Amino acid sequence: MGMKTGEEYLSSLADGRRVYHDGHLVTDASTEPGLRTTALTVAQYYDMQNIPELEDTVTYETPDGDRAHLSFIEPRSVDDLRRRAAAYGVWAEVTGGLMGRAPDYMNACMMALGNTGHIWGMNDERFARNAYETYLHCRRNDICMTHTFVNPMTDRFTPFAEQEKFVNAGIVDTNNDGVIVTGARMVGTLAPFCEENLSFGAPLGLEGNGDEIYALGFTCKVNHPSLKWMCRDKLDPERSHYDRPLTGRFEEMDALAIWEEALIPWENVFICKDIEPHNLSIPGMKFFQSLGHHVVVKNVAKTRFLFGLAHLMAESSQISQFVNVQDRLGDILMWLHTMESLAIAAVEGAELNPANGLYYANESAIQAALRLYPEVYPRIIDHIIQLGGGGYVSLPQEATLEMAELAIDRYYQGVSQEGKDKVALFRMAWDICGTGWGGRQELYERFFFGDTQRMKGLNYQFYDKDEAVKMVSRILQPPQGTERLPWPDWSVG
Repeated sequence: MGMKTGEEYLSSLADGRRVYHDGHLVTDASTEPGLRTTALTVAQYYDMQNIPELEDTVTYETPDGDRAHLSFIEPRSVDDLRRRAAAYGVWAEVTGGLMGRAPDYMNACMMALGNTGHIWGMNDERFARNAYETYLHCRRNDICMTHTFVNPMTDRFTPFAEQEKFVNAGIVDTNNDGVIVTGARMVGTLAPFCEENLSFGAPLGLEGNGDEIYALGFTCKVNHPSLKWMCRDKLDPERSHYDRPLTGRFEEMDALAIWEEALIPWENVFICKDIEPHNLSIPGMKFFQSLGHHVVVKNVAKTRFLFGLAHLMAESSQISQFVNVQDRLGDILMWLHTMESLAIAAVEGAELNPANGLYYANESAIQAALRLYPEVYPRIIDHIIQLGGGGYVSLPQEATLEMAELAIDRYYQGVSQEGKDKVALFRMAWDICGTGWGGRQELYERFFFGDTQRMKGLNYQFYDKDEAVKMVSRILQPPQGTERLPWPDWSVG
């Protein structure tokens, strides 16, 4: 099939799926109020990859001889990672980094999944083949994927084997045709806008005392007849672009997936009651390096957008002349520089995985970026709240401005801005920091790659501390003769 167009993408959404919101069935996100504007945004992504002038920037020639988005590439050199980062950057620049689950995110995930056969096939080679064929299917058909990696938040303390069965998605039975799955997983971000779903990963650390039924990895259609999607509240009220310039483009929607005696064909399964590959799945597929590379590039664009917004707000009334405001703006700029530096380090420090011969983004750079941004983002949003201050509570809607046209330029004007333009700028700022959609953005940045406190602790536990400990031990040694400092192990003589 090759790369989709936006029109082809939109036509794929009316497929009989069962997506539930506010008491009714959503059968087609492209026509559903509160969702249809985001469907158009996703369609623009697919149109973008077909723009002739961007062909060499966002696509590559596959081994099949066709073209695909560079997010699908199997990186066999550092330059492949550079090209992939540039492709990520194009859409991130278009969206201001405000679409975390753009299709290129899961494209990279499917590539990583397909190239982890050394884990999936460690006890049964067919699962390695299944995973790679799934990757090829997604690349060749330009599939828009969602994912469900997390179990429902019912009981995070009791061992899974002791909990009520099949609240968490698990294997009820197997037969010649496939596995029977019952239970739920979350968080299916972008699910109403996608064609297929990837599900695996949680909970890690299974012990095999009856909890092996939860060692499960598979893909399925979003419109699988035995699958329901339960949505959160819609956050797009479909106001005018002037009133909601961000919400009206980037309502990605999140959903809980519920399987009810769902038959998953064997060819779509890559983990089945096998504890060892299940517990090795995240490190084995280099999950953070694979998906985190997209996240870092997205966060560079997002931080640049937030810096530009904050700068324009400060300039609008000349508060940028105050040193305390400059401190806030400089703080945002510092984090922009940090994200840019980590994005460069992620590629230039790329690491070869001998298990499959592919290059992955540098783990240290990726982990630093992933653990910093959940703390950085709320800090930046607080700066924007402080810069707007009381200006937010007096913002009129577009329709009100039209009624009171004579009063606008006098009472809402900026130093060098007409009143309507200044209000538009502040409404954009309020959209990112004060609306329900803005709150969901902050929640997303705080938690979508795991609880930051827990992940920092895990990074500490698994970090190789030998070199740091050796340095301290060496400098603790007293001077000997004229040498005030002992030489490291690498010294000669």
